[in-house]
Amino acid sequence: MSRASTRHNGNAAYDAQSRPSVSLRLSDHYLVFLMAVLLGYALLGKSFGYLGIPPFFIGEVTLLVGSIIFLRSGCFLATLATPTSVLLAITMTWVLLRTLPFIGVYGFDAPRDSVIILYGTFALIVISLLLEDARRIDTLVHYYAAFVAIFVPAIAVLFNFYRIFLDYLPSFPGQAMPLLYLKTGDIGVHLGGVAVFALVGFRKVGWGWMIFFGAAIAPVIASNRGGMMAAVIPIILAALLLGKARQVAILFVAAMIVLATIYSLETAFTTYEEPKGSQDRALSAHQIVQNLASVVGQSGHQTEGTKQWRLDWWEIIINDTVYGPNFWTGRGFGLNLADADNHSSGEKTYQVVAATRSPHNAHMTILARAGVPGLVLWIALLLSWLAMLFNAVATAWRRGQGDWARLFIFVLSYAIGFVINASFDVALEGPMQGIWFWCLFGFGIGSVMIFKAVRAPGVLPKC
Repeated sequence: MSRASTRHNGNAAYDAQSRPSVSLRLSDHYLVFLMAVLLGYALLGKSFGYLGIPPFFIGEVTLLVGSIIFLRSGCFLATLATPTSVLLAITMTWVLLRTLPFIGVYGFDAPRDSVIILYGTFALIVISLLLEDARRIDTLVHYYAAFVAIFVPAIAVLFNFYRIFLDYLPSFPGQAMPLLYLKTGDIGVHLGGVAVFALVGFRKVGWGWMIFFGAAIAPVIASNRGGMMAAVIPIILAALLLGKARQVAILFVAAMIVLATIYSLETAFTTYEEPKGSQDRALSAHQIVQNLASVVGQSGHQTEGTKQWRLDWWEIIINDTVYGPNFWTGRGFGLNLADADNHSSGEKTYQVVAATRSPHNAHMTILARAGVPGLVLWIALLLSWLAMLFNAVATAWRRGQGDWARLFIFVLSYAIGFVINASFDVALEGPMQGIWFWCLFGFGIGSVMIFKAVRAPGVLPKC
């Protein structure tokens, strides 16, 4: 995105002159630190989150420092200048009310579970950083362009290394966590994001990059339905909004032809064996077809087992809240939902390893813990944000401001990838995806606020 796009029509007047230089420098340093943390989560996954001294891991340190930067900026009221921001504040307040009473009962588990929404603080932090200096939009775009160049080749190597040598990786001292722990769905989200970034034209990529991209996305598509859809659907959406559906359709047809050819060769010369668990899914055309079939209908026993395990647990939650005694309040944050619902032994029943606190669906997690009011607030928040971004895309195209339109398409598509992944896995409940999502959420709000203001001189929202 060109720097001129956020400076014209008087925007240049809103710069460091309106803020003490020390405050701006601190915010700039924090922005670099935040980007480094996000890169760490993307490349190293959950193992990066173990940096620190319990209970103050790298995510909590980043949140604490960011909160201080936010308070120093004086942008609190300005961050609440949109209906979406107000909805975010209300949703966070409701979740906080459903968390505080349970800290004495469940200890640190209560705030740990509540971050699925309370990480929304990162959204407010990012909004304030943009409102403090609108030029940071361009800075963040340039940072992400560097991320695109680094992430794809690095994750292609790291992810395939992780899949092959997982059983041999050493663990953190005193922990069961290996030094490298990557979740397939998380990688799918970021691969979708970098592909959209290239598709909108913010980063040119060559054949070498595309080969690494293929090496990274192939095991995602083969082993994880949520990750597959989190990568593919944002690309399709971005192509439709950009008017490039024909090019993507050609690539899709070519990919299907290649898949069909490999599938035929595998059928002729090998025998497909049903995997015992999700981690055992092989990189093969047969497994990709199994995953695709499971999304639209019935598939193999193991693949269908993981889906049925989720559906059964979601039904328990709906019966307990929508049709049950916890309609208004949910069961609060801190309770182990798997144990409470007697749904933690999924491996024997469904042929799936299911040791988890949450039901592999962010929406169901919120419903179970915050009740129907919490779910309604969450859905309203997402719809409000999506409406804001779609409207900004339409307005930018109408004004002839292609850079802005492409920026909003990127942010919109990327965020949808996070939500898709969170609908199939424990994603937003942790810092690896939660911090990323809420930073992107805040970037969307802040950039739209600036976009709406830059047409008239001197009217940028000020802190």
